[in-house]
Amino acid sequence: MTPNTDTVVRSTQPEDTEKWLPMRLALWPETDESQHRKEMAMMCSDPKRYGVFVCEDGQGTLVGFAEVSLREWAEGCESSPVGYLEGWFVEPTNQRQGVGARLVQAAEDWAQSRGCTEMASDTNLGNQVSEAAHLKLGFQVAAEVIAFRKTLAPR
Repeated sequence: MTPNTDTVVRSTQPEDTEKWLPMRLALWPETDESQHRKEMAMMCSDPKRYGVFVCEDGQGTLVGFAEVSLREWAEGCESSPVGYLEGWFVEPTNQRQGVGARLVQAAEDWAQSRGCTEMASDTNLGNQVSEAAHLKLGFQVAAEVIAFRKTLAPR
């Protein structure tokens, strides 16, 4: 990993929305744009509960983001609140340059500044790239879970 010193990690600003959105769409393509916009607005409107950090390259292009929240509880954690890495994305051409690590560090610093002593995250089963990235940054596997849902027929 070669650290990229031409990048800056910072809190997101309102003018970042249109640059942040395509990265969210790449990370969560199953979610439609309107839902992404609602979630982004919610996070930006509640800075006590959510933090959003972006990495900007030397040309002003956003190349990654990390979203963090405070949760009362997280699988495998023993404290409360817990800093939770809700989303983490680095553009493929900027991966393996330290961008992801710097974004996660910003999220961890944010969580610690709010009294958290633990950080948690998740990924889909089988996402080996995400799992390896988490492990490289010091996360430990807390549980492996398959979540179920069922639509209830109206009565």
